[in-house]
Amino acid sequence: MDLFLTEEEEPLGVSELVGLLQRSLETDFADVLVLGELSSFSTPASGHRYFTLADEGAAIDCVMWRSDAGRLAFRPEPGDEVVCRGRISIYPKQGRMQLYVSAMRPVGEGAAARALEALKRKLAAEGLFDEERKRALPFLPDAIGVVTSPTGAAVHDILTTLHRRFPHLRVVISPAAVQGAEAPQGLVEALALLAKHGGIDVAIIGRGGGASEDLAAFNDEGVVRAVADFPLPIVSAVGHEVDVSLCDLAADLRAATPTAAAEAVVPVHADLVDEVDGLGQRLGSGMRRYLENKRHHVAGIGGRLRDPTARVAEARQTVDQMSTRLERSLGRRHRLASTRFAALESKLAALNPLAVLERGYSLVQTADGGIVRSSAEIERGDELRLRFSSGTATAEVLDTSDKTR
Repeated sequence: MDLFLTEEEEPLGVSELVGLLQRSLETDFADVLVLGELSSFSTPASGHRYFTLADEGAAIDCVMWRSDAGRLAFRPEPGDEVVCRGRISIYPKQGRMQLYVSAMRPVGEGAAARALEALKRKLAAEGLFDEERKRALPFLPDAIGVVTSPTGAAVHDILTTLHRRFPHLRVVISPAAVQGAEAPQGLVEALALLAKHGGIDVAIIGRGGGASEDLAAFNDEGVVRAVADFPLPIVSAVGHEVDVSLCDLAADLRAATPTAAAEAVVPVHADLVDEVDGLGQRLGSGMRRYLENKRHHVAGIGGRLRDPTARVAEARQTVDQMSTRLERSLGRRHRLASTRFAALESKLAALNPLAVLERGYSLVQTADGGIVRSSAEIERGDELRLRFSSGTATAEVLDTSDKTR
């Protein structure tokens, strides 16, 4: 049986094969969470992070670009167990599969607590929690935006309280998951959508109570920054009264519960509850359908096009590798030049005529500075200058002879 190519078969080029694998990986593994232990962690001058994520059975090379690494709330160390979010792709120049990490968090209560405290200090130093930057809530808003889960108890408490206190009030719900791996990104997108939608005077972001792990999304740096940068006054109501999140500190007002947040943003009114409730539900449902349609549209485009940032990422890694090779080459050339210089310096010292004077010889010169090499060059009565290894002397010729002894 002939296993070689038939006349009808066309072989793939290496670039074509790697390109097919790259597109397949970037489509099927565009967003993954990976748990493992850090090893071979390095940070070159570019600021990017290169490391290996491993467990007892396998390992994968990872890259984290400087822009993403700058958002880390802790200092990764080899041996740390972490969860990384990113995408799988191939570095074509070496045909090597890599995980391009966009976010990383430590595993374990102790590590998580240290990371949270470090993030809190970092954001406080930037002024995100300063009282001077907090804005007053409007006395009588025409509309209120709410970012929370559309199925949780918090949205029920908020809506019930708002409608009870001010039935004419319009409520805009920007739905998002409030716990789990997808929650931070969902909350950031919901805030952005709410800001883009406009038409509100104040916003509430929050959720009901839960364990510390359930509230973790409201301590995410991206979510906290989105709350701090929200263009309108915003109230944070996360968990119960004893729970204090970083979102609470960044918001213009912290409410103990979602119900308390609703009470803080509106005064009491007593009319048209059904009409306002219907408008709020219809608007929320329409926004959810709009968002879902846009997600399907973007997903369809993404399936046909390769992410252009992949080529930029490959170029970045190539620059890092060329920089490393250049540094090594310059180091080798410097060491070789130093060795040659030392050899020439030693040779020059050996040929130095003044070095002979150190062994007891002297240099004889005529009065005009010429070197005397033979007695035939001088006569009786000539004045000579003698140079020793240390100092000089003047002498007069009393006699000459051509004999060496």
